[in-house]
Amino acid sequence: MDICALPCKKPNSESKQTSFDDLSNDLLIEILHRIPLKPAHRFKCVSKRWVQVICQPQFAQRFTHRMKLLHPSQASPPFTLFFQCSFPLPFPVEFKHFQTDPQFMSSNFSLSFLPQNPNPIIFIATSNGLVLCSTTLLSQMMYYVCNPLTANWVALPVPPWFHSHVLAGFVCHSYCDDIDTVTRFKVVRVSAVKTKKKSLDLCVEIFNSDTSEWQQFSEQCEGLHATIDFTKFQTHAVLAHDDIMHWVHCGSRDILAFDPKNKHDHKCRLICQPRELSDMHGHVCLSACQGRLQCMFLSNSNNDRLLFQHWELEDYVAGKWSLVRKFPVNNTNLLTVLGIHPVDPNIVYLLRTKNIVLLNTQSQQMEGVYYFTEGQFGRDNTMMNPFKLYISKKKLNAFQFVLQWWPTPVPKLDKGGTIGQRSVFHGGGVF
Repeated sequence: MDICALPCKKPNSESKQTSFDDLSNDLLIEILHRIPLKPAHRFKCVSKRWVQVICQPQFAQRFTHRMKLLHPSQASPPFTLFFQCSFPLPFPVEFKHFQTDPQFMSSNFSLSFLPQNPNPIIFIATSNGLVLCSTTLLSQMMYYVCNPLTANWVALPVPPWFHSHVLAGFVCHSYCDDIDTVTRFKVVRVSAVKTKKKSLDLCVEIFNSDTSEWQQFSEQCEGLHATIDFTKFQTHAVLAHDDIMHWVHCGSRDILAFDPKNKHDHKCRLICQPRELSDMHGHVCLSACQGRLQCMFLSNSNNDRLLFQHWELEDYVAGKWSLVRKFPVNNTNLLTVLGIHPVDPNIVYLLRTKNIVLLNTQSQQMEGVYYFTEGQFGRDNTMMNPFKLYISKKKLNAFQFVLQWWPTPVPKLDKGGTIGQRSVFHGGGVF
């Protein structure tokens, strides 16, 4: 419904011309909340009254409620995957959409609205429609929190301490009160500190959007003894599940968990992955679906076949895993597990030599969903390797981004941060 295109009756001697300005706020909200998301944001530029109506928290609540009623079979909004090559050198973020939602079809759906930097923007984590990114993969100091859909962003104050190897995490929540839509987020930085003790001290820094400040404290993690062990935890990708950060160890297959909500000691703990995977060589992908941690494992098997395993963390406190399914895969060109569908645990995305494959673990059927071109993710220096070797030498990280029914606003910081936004109405918009 194009409100701007509605015809207006010509005034005559017996009738008076009526405009939208004559409508009550309740009736105007009733009309506007029935239009798609894209026009809803563009119509903010019609008048001050319209922007006030659309920015009311009641409007967002009614809009979200209507979208859920219109799509009862859709458990969550559409989602996409962010990709970034992090080895040997980081390359700019690529967006690969596997849905036909028009919000992802725009060529402007990117992080190009962030301040220009000589280094490519490093994608770190996503939570509730917002993205945490940095300007460096190692020695992270500059952080941005942004919404790729609305192109709004905020630059965080520089952390008080410098560390060469940092594990960063991000969690965000948004809700509507009687006055406004409130967004709160926390950014977590964990690094190792060399001491003379047998155990390893961890330096934890937490940025809280409510206070706009970094808070620092020391923490110990039972079972973590050496700095070299800490540096093997993968900076890509952190998984936030139930507001707890999780990083996977690339050697021992341990999972480092940090709970920023815990007000007592032992905020850090190690979760062991399934014992059956300890002696296997392969790629592990950690994800969350239906309220539980999911572990996807792709390993070499006999007769040049691959073995796919799906494990679920049945008891989080006890660290007890249960095997969901295991089956051989007749495709030796598969390299890594990229991610799992945020709603359907039976849908897994795999990286093959030249494309991304959707694997239905229930039917064991595969379907190609995206084809890579040779020019993506930078160029190889040798220029002599076949494309298969070229893409396999790269370390490709994938991140889920779930499109919210109503875009999550980026909160303003009280102090120390920089606010940025780009108009969605005058040439530079993402819609």
